[in-house]
Amino acid sequence: MLLLASSVCGLFKWRQFEPEVILLAVGWYLRFSLSYRDVEELLAERGLRADHVTVWRSSPAVCARIAALLTPPPVAHQ
Repeated sequence: MLLLASSVCGLFKWRQFEPEVILLAVGWYLRFSLSYRDVEELLAERGLRADHVTVWRSSPAVCARIAALLTPPPVAHQ
């Protein structure tokens, strides 16, 4: 099981799937430029039944949060 920081845990609250599944699906969508239906098929091949709309709904929140975590803080020049 993936251990997530407390700042990220709230992102997955009230979601139908485990955080690992959501991160995997969104990761595939972003990394390989797949369509939501392609991601749905990949999940189905692995025994996970998820509609493409589920991935679509999860993507904006997860992408924004990941981008915020990966963006370095601004450096103050003095």
